[in-house]
Amino acid sequence: MTNKLTTRKLTYIALLTAISSLSVMFLRVPNGVGGIIHPGDSIIYLTSIFFGPWAGAFVGGVGHSLANLIAGPQVFAPWTFVIKGIMGIVFGIIVRRNPKGAKLWIALLTCTAILVAAYFVANLVIFDFGVAVASILPLSIQGVAGIIVTIALLPIVNKILRRNEL
Repeated sequence: MTNKLTTRKLTYIALLTAISSLSVMFLRVPNGVGGIIHPGDSIIYLTSIFFGPWAGAFVGGVGHSLANLIAGPQVFAPWTFVIKGIMGIVFGIIVRRNPKGAKLWIALLTCTAILVAAYFVANLVIFDFGVAVASILPLSIQGVAGIIVTIALLPIVNKILRRNEL
């Protein structure tokens, strides 16, 4: 793979942005403690692996905040744009397109910590301390679900994209 942005890569990034947004809106499952689980974070991580940190930031920031704007909660859209964008950048920088062993786990755990901490701050600013504290468990569950889905999808997506010689 090269760092050159081709029409094919741009098309994949656009499709992943749409899939990311749709997955957050429609593939959400209540986690039982007030939050939701969706495969959107995995799409950010996979995009960062195969297309780099800026593509992951775009897919996460634009895709997820668009889902917030369309399906709600709209109040989180600007926060989501920044948080998911940062997650894409951080993940992509840590793995540097080579998601193996400790680097992959460090990236996944770091982004889960960013998810929980950043939305804690968002809930603190938007609502209050009680809501912020109550958000820790649901967000942690969402983060762990993102890790599990990413680990499960990585070999499959790797095979598909490598076959298409990106």
